Amino acid sequence: MTTARPLSLRRRHVLGLLTAGAALGSRNRAFALELPAELTQPAAITPGAAFGLFNNIATAGSRLVAVGERGRILLSDDAGHSWRQVPVPVSATLVAARFATPSLGWAVGQMGVILKTRDAGESWTLVLNGIQAAGLMLSEARADNARAPTSAAAQAELLNAQSLVSFGASVPMLAVVPLDAAHILAFGAYGLALESLDGGETWRGNAARVPDPQGLHIYAALRREDALVAVGEQGLLLHGAADGALTAGVSAFQGSLFGVVSPAAGEVLAFGLQGTVLRSSDFGATWRNLKPVSSNAVLCGQVLPDRRIALGDASGNVLVSRDGGASFTAMPGTLPVTAMGLAPDGALVLGSPAGLRRVALGVES
Repeated sequence: MTTARPLSLRRRHVLGLLTAGAALGSRNRAFALELPAELTQPAAITPGAAFGLFNNIATAGSRLVAVGERGRILLSDDAGHSWRQVPVPVSATLVAARFATPSLGWAVGQMGVILKTRDAGESWTLVLNGIQAAGLMLSEARADNARAPTSAAAQAELLNAQSLVSFGASVPMLAVVPLDAAHILAFGAYGLALESLDGGETWRGNAARVPDPQGLHIYAALRREDALVAVGEQGLLLHGAADGALTAGVSAFQGSLFGVVSPAAGEVLAFGLQGTVLRSSDFGATWRNLKPVSSNAVLCGQVLPDRRIALGDASGNVLVSRDGGASFTAMPGTLPVTAMGLAPDGALVLGSPAGLRRVALGVES
């Protein structure tokens, strides 16, 4: 990525489903640029909050935490039967959330937002925005360039970071991965890659350890034990030690991959456009294409307690595999399945542009 590139219509559509839709430095510095309203206006508390678009459903102990459009965060303490909205300091659409402990978690989304909670989602603090994130990437790139001025990788990193700064606050953060309560990774569009070593209080650029010279969108990442897999635009596949440098994987699929699940140690399924499912038996080192499971994009997935794999696609189907991904059975639906969570009682909780619902044992409840 040597110049700023607008989102194509396809990417706009996909980011619309996944995200619904310089002043450089840490969060402790005053903003030197005027911020978009989405970063300064809190999410509106509305009676119909549960009926909007939701992009991710995380677990905080036995609690479910759903994040979605316009900064909405909803909590459920009864396995997804009922939901309540909580205050959020931004109205930017939120894309993903993860918890390191039942109380400590982070949510990320549009405008480069990173939010933190210490009380299982009851309250949230804004710790980073897109302008700051781009500045951190640029600072890292300049330092890497100074150390290795003739390195092609360092030069590509610098060009990518300069492009990020030119976007202002508009670049979305798309994935967050706690390695433990202190060490957090975050990924986003156009190669945005950050790291925190103090529980998300301060951040630094992490592009040097994430091989993405084209500045592709990183849509999702998964940590299992001490390994990490990340997937993204144009078939981007990354893997490696969770706290070390990643390596680019290779597959025959060149379309975008939107998510990844791990049904067993070493086993990974990545999924994306055109119903594509890729499988790795060595946690991302090598991949093979499985038979497409849908004619539409697969947007989310979840491993069930009995190791069945459930995927959700853009046409509303819930696709369930009982054989590790070799075959899937479709439960037809009508609305895109944009999020999947696992309730404490084993039921699936699905997000869509029309809200949240439970699915238990293949029957809607």
